[in-house]
Amino acid sequence: MIAYLTGNVLFEIENDIVIDVHGVGYRVACTEATRNALLAQERASLFIATIVREQSFDLYGFETKQELYFFKKLLEVSGIGPRSALATLSIASPDTLYHAIKKENIELLSSVPGIGKKTAERMCIELRDKLKDYDVTTEESVQEGDRDVIDALIALGYSVGQAHHALAQIPKEVEGTNERIKYALGVLE
Repeated sequence: MIAYLTGNVLFEIENDIVIDVHGVGYRVACTEATRNALLAQERASLFIATIVREQSFDLYGFETKQELYFFKKLLEVSGIGPRSALATLSIASPDTLYHAIKKENIELLSSVPGIGKKTAERMCIELRDKLKDYDVTTEESVQEGDRDVIDALIALGYSVGQAHHALAQIPKEVEGTNERIKYALGVLE
């Protein structure tokens, strides 16, 4: 199985990227934030999850081991396939998802396209004990006041993943919801 790829980023096709590794083009599905970051680079290195099915051989790429770990754990939840797991990782970082599952934040988890309230509840129940070995690297990514920042960015047409990415770029010194929104908009432009 393919576990890691390093190569030249060639192009985007149907929301996936194609990476040239010694003359072979590998089509890799990844989150929107990862795809946008990779398209701005010449070379890419990704941790890979290989999913083999009867009629397909799909590659899913991640920038960090934590994303790969979470992707594999999400696949263990009944009702969540590879595309739903990838969409879940597109809305928030692994640390934020960890906290959302531990605190049963159904609102955040059900904001993923294709994940309803029942699936979000099942995710919390099935993963609560399975995430004991997850190494949390940061505090919860979305503080109480930052929910307004995310909601404002989404209302302006940005994706949930883009909103979380911009929020992560805001320095702690920038205070106040309006100032944080302005800074986030600067990051996104």
